[in-house]
Amino acid sequence: MTNYRRRKRPQKVAPVFHRTNRQIRYSEVRVIDENGLVGVMSSNRAISLAEERNVDLVELNPKATPPVVKLMDYNKFKYQLSKTDNKPKVLKDKTIRVSVRIGPHDLLVQAKKCDEFLQKGVTVKLQVQMKGREKAHPEVAEEVLLEFIKLISEPYAFIQEPKLVGDSNFTTIKSTKPPVVIKAKKSQTNDQPDDFDQDDEEESEFEDDDDVDTGSDTPEAQ
Repeated sequence: MTNYRRRKRPQKVAPVFHRTNRQIRYSEVRVIDENGLVGVMSSNRAISLAEERNVDLVELNPKATPPVVKLMDYNKFKYQLSKTDNKPKVLKDKTIRVSVRIGPHDLLVQAKKCDEFLQKGVTVKLQVQMKGREKAHPEVAEEVLLEFIKLISEPYAFIQEPKLVGDSNFTTIKSTKPPVVIKAKKSQTNDQPDDFDQDDEEESEFEDDDDVDTGSDTPEAQ
């Protein structure tokens, strides 16, 4: 039987929404521009000032007292936001944890998963954990770890050589290929707010987890 440890999924981030021009309706607003503070005035006066300068009035901080708005080109503002969103995503290290009782088939599955992580440029820690009486035979955990390493087909290099630490045998490896650059999805910046679906989606059993914990009740052939 195979068990997976999952971490709590991060909540979705609602799309960024900025009111502009006549969508901004306050008795008073704090107006700024590229040079700093312009002054505190009514929203109608701020809109008129934006029209005089041939720019947009964009709400930046509605929670401030009074709310903060800025005289700017809204299209350029959205473009700058999109450039920020397209920065490469930082890949997290992964841990694949297996039991000394894992069967040959399950071990092959985990080796393929390790190959997928290495293809993405992720550093992978392999851990073979012992429990109870298994701790009296650390050589079995060492054999499982060495077999695990043999099944990995992607080219790799050791960051940490295999060694026994506490109740587990560890090793850490990284790919010798150039990492795959993954760009973050562009956040939505709309002129009108959209309904935001908070329903959970089914996540991958491994991709969103820092740790992959796998055990098996099938004894490993010694």
